[in-house]
Amino acid sequence: MHASPILVTGATGKTGRRLLNHLARRGQAARSASRRGDGGHVVFDWHNPATFAPALDGARAIYLVPPAFVEDPSDVVAAFLAQARGSGVESVVALSSMGVAFPHEPQDSGRRNVERAVSESGLRWTILRPTGFAQNFSEGFLLPAIRQAGAVASATGTGAVAFVDADDIAGVAACALTEPGHAHATHVITGPRALSFGEAADAIAKAAGRAVVHHALPREGMAQLLQQAGMPADYLEMILRDQDAIREGYGADVTDTVARVTDRPARDFDDFAQAAADVWAVR
Repeated sequence: MHASPILVTGATGKTGRRLLNHLARRGQAARSASRRGDGGHVVFDWHNPATFAPALDGARAIYLVPPAFVEDPSDVVAAFLAQARGSGVESVVALSSMGVAFPHEPQDSGRRNVERAVSESGLRWTILRPTGFAQNFSEGFLLPAIRQAGAVASATGTGAVAFVDADDIAGVAACALTEPGHAHATHVITGPRALSFGEAADAIAKAAGRAVVHHALPREGMAQLLQQAGMPADYLEMILRDQDAIREGYGADVTDTVARVTDRPARDFDDFAQAAADVWAVR
């Protein structure tokens, strides 16, 4: 085991908690960080810079998950990485999004600004650009409507996405954090095949043994739904921009990153749905 730990931010999130398992299997020391700091996690709050130094103390690398629901957190990310470099951190693996490369992404978007902050940090860096998480259906914002109404809503039309399992993202992150050959690399991470939200709903229905349908909303209807959920306006616009791109066919790319980096195939959405079936039961 390497004596100096890897700091895992977002340790209670979809990829962070799975990354901790991957690092443990590799015998790699890790320091899990979360905003509340319970369950053995060190306290780390993007909105409280006083928590940065204790979290960074003695760490040699960082898994960086930017602040949630903040469209442009690049200033605080840059400040954190400057402090990390000053404390002796050597490398960072940052979670970004495939959406950074979509055609309508503004040059000064928050996601692009965060990637620039990472690449200009002076640390050895790797950027992960996953497509949509499969776990958004089982752990994220799509779950309540599936449970309560048997519905998945989006403005993506029949556009397809190669939904990726969060454990596959964590597997790539673990390799990038512990193995050579990933410095200054950008890894686009997808599942093995692209499917529409309607096809994803069908797979969930089959696995869960209940009706689940896709409600194809117009852009304005999706915006209203997100507003009602309390999503900040600038972050909401980023989500809609991604849904526009998917609807126009730009989200269907499939890469071999998971297999190439981890030496195991990316998990298929049907396999994910079978394993997660219980969470969609009527409650």
